[in-house]
Amino acid sequence: MNKEIRQAYAVLQKVYKKNAFAGIELNKTIQREQGNVNTKLVTKLVYGVIEKDITLNYFVSKFIKSYPNVDVEIVLKLGAYILHNINSIPAYACINELVEMTKVISDRYTAGFVNATLKNIAKQKITYPDRDKNIVKYLSVRYSYPEWVVKQLLKEQTTDFVEELLSTSLSTLTHIRILEDKIDVPKFIQILDKNKVEYTRSAMSDTLYVEYSELLKIGDLSKTYIVQGLPSMIVARNIKEGSNYVLDLCASPGGKSVYIAQHNENTMVTSCDVSDVRVELIKKYANAYNVKNIEVVKNDATVLREDWIGKYDTVLCDVPCSNLGIANKKPDVLVNKDPNCIQEITELQLQILKTASNYIKPGGVLLYSTCSILKEENEKIVGKFLQENKDYKILNVDTSGVDVVRYHNLCTFYPNISKCEGFFVGKLEKK
Repeated sequence: MNKEIRQAYAVLQKVYKKNAFAGIELNKTIQREQGNVNTKLVTKLVYGVIEKDITLNYFVSKFIKSYPNVDVEIVLKLGAYILHNINSIPAYACINELVEMTKVISDRYTAGFVNATLKNIAKQKITYPDRDKNIVKYLSVRYSYPEWVVKQLLKEQTTDFVEELLSTSLSTLTHIRILEDKIDVPKFIQILDKNKVEYTRSAMSDTLYVEYSELLKIGDLSKTYIVQGLPSMIVARNIKEGSNYVLDLCASPGGKSVYIAQHNENTMVTSCDVSDVRVELIKKYANAYNVKNIEVVKNDATVLREDWIGKYDTVLCDVPCSNLGIANKKPDVLVNKDPNCIQEITELQLQILKTASNYIKPGGVLLYSTCSILKEENEKIVGKFLQENKDYKILNVDTSGVDVVRYHNLCTFYPNISKCEGFFVGKLEKK
């Protein structure tokens, strides 16, 4: 019995059928099965299938008329991925394992169907649609992005740019910031070198990309760093200089709030989110690093609070979004998404931005950010807001030397340009 294939199937089933997050489910599996299975292989299988979901669906559909059900769809995609990407599992072993699994989740007739289909899949190379005949279909299948996303990107960018964007692979290393009040950076790096942990420099002096699984094994470095994305740190660095009061409206899990509080001792940060679970995550994060100048509050960012009007020097709106900018790192954000989600999310984004603007002091700064690379969620939202709020102007965003695409000083981090996850930030000042 191949435990790795079965564990990967169990995780994929939760992602596809219950909209679970792959990372969370994998962590549960790793903690539960530590030492019993090859967790690196399980991780590779899960993310491999999700990353190539549309490609695999296109390829498998050549051999069948339709999927009997979602469970069998997962089996066939997993099989197709292993047969064409994993040399360490022989074809016969892969097919046999998946056929035996199908007997358990379905019946012997379906198991026979899976057996015949996978044998045919094993004989054929993966091919893609004709690029010249249908560029949208080609880009969608070749790089495994939904057609509606490809169409939207092609409206906004050239074909060459879109293909470069979709084909970009980011480093698998994890971005961290070093807590310099706990350890100086040269000492931190010296310990990494001593333990032969892979790392590369990042844009800021206190940040690195590291092999996280190996870093976790170094007890001397526990609690001397925080996992935090580079764009998230850049947003936090763009608060109004000398801010006494900062409001972070959509703060969970609390990374930006904690960063601001740690680097601005005289600043009181009000950190909010909409649910009890999210609020507890912020509290846990702040307590873990003994940050005192944070007030954590449950708050709906779309509803005006009279007691906050005109109170804050800086307000952060890292709003809910499609998360398309992080699909390179977390491909499961593309699963079960459709174009209708954009209209719903943009209405929410604009409402949050409008509400947040009431809390700014004259001369204060309003920061709007998303994890999206779509102009519908970014420049167009800021544009609509500015049309209705003439008392705001766009300020320059300091990107700490990271290359971005600027449009009237509104900054988009594209993975192919910025070499990090996709992100957007606009900095507005109340006149």
